[in-house]
Amino acid sequence: MAKIVIFGTGRGANVATRYLHDDSSHEVVAYTVDDAYADRKEFEGCPVVPFSIIEKEIPPEESQMLVLLGFQGMNTLRANKFKEAKVKGYSLASYVSSRIMACGQPKIGENCFILEGNVFNYDVTIGNDVVMWSGNHVGDLSIIKDHVFISSHVVLSGEVTIGANSFLGVNATISNYVNVGERCYIGANTLIAQDTPPDSVYMTQGSPKLENIDSLRFLHVIKS
Repeated sequence: MAKIVIFGTGRGANVATRYLHDDSSHEVVAYTVDDAYADRKEFEGCPVVPFSIIEKEIPPEESQMLVLLGFQGMNTLRANKFKEAKVKGYSLASYVSSRIMACGQPKIGENCFILEGNVFNYDVTIGNDVVMWSGNHVGDLSIIKDHVFISSHVVLSGEVTIGANSFLGVNATISNYVNVGERCYIGANTLIAQDTPPDSVYMTQGSPKLENIDSLRFLHVIKS
């Protein structure tokens, strides 16, 4: 069992708390946020400590940290907090649901959050700081690199590589042997059948306008 400090006091922190409580031996002992947002003393029955002093209040020798934030800025917000926590000396805890299905346990890095119903074939590798919501399929020899966010019901066929800082929307499908470049946004219901360059957006025709992706250079609209 490890003592866990969760970064955040929003929806992600609430979800992480519930999964850790119901499906792990870990104990959440505190929450931390950037100083500008430290406007409350308590969350979910535990203290909220400003991030600037968290290592003094709860030393990294006594606990681990879990940073569960969304995919804002193509996951850069979560990635930056992951790195800052490492600088403070914390090891980053991963949560992997007991209700995944795996043909051999995948290799999983730090600060991953992998929910129930995910299916992993043989020889899957998952990097650091990867979020996978419920019910995805990951084919054999696939690689998910650091700081990726995968929504629900995504299919990665065999020998797929997902580049760092990418986002995959609900029901996205990546064909066999495809390499998705870094910082790619794959919209909901989108089929990717060939390699994608970095910093690209792929979305099906008629999808709603995307926001907060100004840093991405290439937009590809796929006819449904």
